[in-house]
Amino acid sequence: MSNAIVVTSQSQVTTGVDQFSTGLSTYLTELGLPNNNVLVPVPERSRVINNLPEVINLVDVRQRHSSIYLSKFIAACGAGLFDAALNFIWDETVVSLRKKVIKFDLEYFYDSVVTDENRRKNLNDESDLVKLDEWELVRGCHLTGILSDIGYKHLDYIRDMRNWASAAHPNQNDLTGFQLISWLETCIREVIGKEPEGPVIEIKRFLGCIRNNDLTPVDAQPINAGIEHLPSDLGTSLLRTLFGMYTGNNASVKLKNNIKLVCTTAWNISPEEVKYECGFKYATFASNAELERRDTAREFLTLVNGLPFLPSDTLAVELSEKINNLYTAHTGFNNFHNELSHARILDSYVSSTGAIPDSVRKNYVKTVVMAKIGNGHGISTMSVSYYDSMLQKFGENEIKEFVSLLEDREFSSRTTLSSCGAGYKTLANYFLSRTTNKITQQAIQAIGQASAQQLPNLGKDTRYKKLITSYA
Repeated sequence: MSNAIVVTSQSQVTTGVDQFSTGLSTYLTELGLPNNNVLVPVPERSRVINNLPEVINLVDVRQRHSSIYLSKFIAACGAGLFDAALNFIWDETVVSLRKKVIKFDLEYFYDSVVTDENRRKNLNDESDLVKLDEWELVRGCHLTGILSDIGYKHLDYIRDMRNWASAAHPNQNDLTGFQLISWLETCIREVIGKEPEGPVIEIKRFLGCIRNNDLTPVDAQPINAGIEHLPSDLGTSLLRTLFGMYTGNNASVKLKNNIKLVCTTAWNISPEEVKYECGFKYATFASNAELERRDTAREFLTLVNGLPFLPSDTLAVELSEKINNLYTAHTGFNNFHNELSHARILDSYVSSTGAIPDSVRKNYVKTVVMAKIGNGHGISTMSVSYYDSMLQKFGENEIKEFVSLLEDREFSSRTTLSSCGAGYKTLANYFLSRTTNKITQQAIQAIGQASAQQLPNLGKDTRYKKLITSYA
């Protein structure tokens, strides 16, 4: 006959707990060790034991067989070591989160939580999940929708308590039985006993289609419709993943073609911070001489009209090049035909806000206005829509540069041509209603009142020069 004692009821467990506590206390005393405040009082342990069956029933029976940390949690509670029990709750939660990430989509998860390119290179398969800090695991599960908003908040609090009130750190904090059972229930409801659902499952299916199928524009229509209804946080994670997939060194032509069909929708629903993040990655590829990834990042940003989201210094360098290209085309041979491609590219770098780096603003305004008013022989009619697009996005700073153009010798010489002078005055009248700056308004009024003969020399007029210098 076996000598093992089979516990068949909660009352027997409680009785055994009480006997264990008494025996352990006596033993510690005999060893000359402290026996006060070592174990949680038996009534607190009983609160956990009495409520355990109902909470554990929230876990699927098949899943319980592998939930080793739940067994350790119960053992620690029975022994009166609540700080250790809290550790075991957290360990079981972390194990469960990792399993869910593995079943979901690892590449999507890593792209969502790790924005540092150097770290991201070292995260490839499920074995690399242990390289993530636990707060990153929790945050990543929230970003990808594996954790709900309320689940994330609960788990973040439990993680904090685990760090400061558990056996993970030396402490004498008191934890109650009701607190422990409540935290266990939260972890089971939000993680251990719950599978991802709703939009998260749709993203998994969507990413599978992108990677494995040859999509057509017709195939992409319902996918784009689904993306438009994603919560903003999932849209953020999706854009990071699409950008990472597109710029990967081993991205196939099929994969890129599929991404082209859906990336604009993902871009449009994403907040500006992740758009700037993509722009920063482009600059990082360029500075690290990762030429292939730099070029594919530029392709992606061009596809989604995302070039304005480059870092300001990178944007200034890129803009300077595009401005000079347009200027060269405008002043060169066959300009009416050659301006089109350069005008289109330059316009793609200007965001809807019209923000232009200070270092290139003067040259930008001069080049766009010169191209718009023409060279005396006409204008590039094919390019007009792009010039109008950029002019419509002029803000106060650009309009200040506009009225200062008459101080530029090359530009003032252009206004001696009747059609160019008339075009400049027409633009001035257009900007008059767009500015609230009193100095700018006075300058525009002076431009409007100047005759065709006076206009080219207005920039040399003492009163006009004094007006312009008063900006400083």
